[in-house]
Amino acid sequence: MGSVIDYIECPHCGHEAYNDFYYKTGEEYVMCNNCGYHYSAAYKRDKNGQFVTKDGTYDYSFENLIMETDELKNPYGAYRIKHYDSIGYGCGSLKNEKQLNKLKQQVEKDNSVELFSISRFVDGQIVNEIIIDNGPKYDGAGFSIEDRMAEL
Repeated sequence: MGSVIDYIECPHCGHEAYNDFYYKTGEEYVMCNNCGYHYSAAYKRDKNGQFVTKDGTYDYSFENLIMETDELKNPYGAYRIKHYDSIGYGCGSLKNEKQLNKLKQQVEKDNSVELFSISRFVDGQIVNEIIIDNGPKYDGAGFSIEDRMAEL
């Protein structure tokens, strides 16, 4: 499946957001990692990940698929989680403070979390908060914390 990734101005906070457009299907995803704004237009799928068709048959032509849109226009914020031994970050949107508190409880119990932070759009500014920062297991030179402590 081919896609084009572009960077656009976030409709909520005005900062940079990314737009991932799947040109072969017409599906589109927009995400702002600064404020948590999210938009998606994707074909409806069932609990097994199979397309749901308008007529209930196995005719998966585009004309028979159901396009659904979802937009989080006024998000509470965006989160970023980095696990040890992971190449990248897990990112997502927060709908409200209750969702943030539930996520915090889960993350605080997880010993594999290296970094957990949130960013929010408050009074026209992006506010970043680091909730957990355990530091990397290995620094940029490949030394572990034990290695660094042994040198002292």
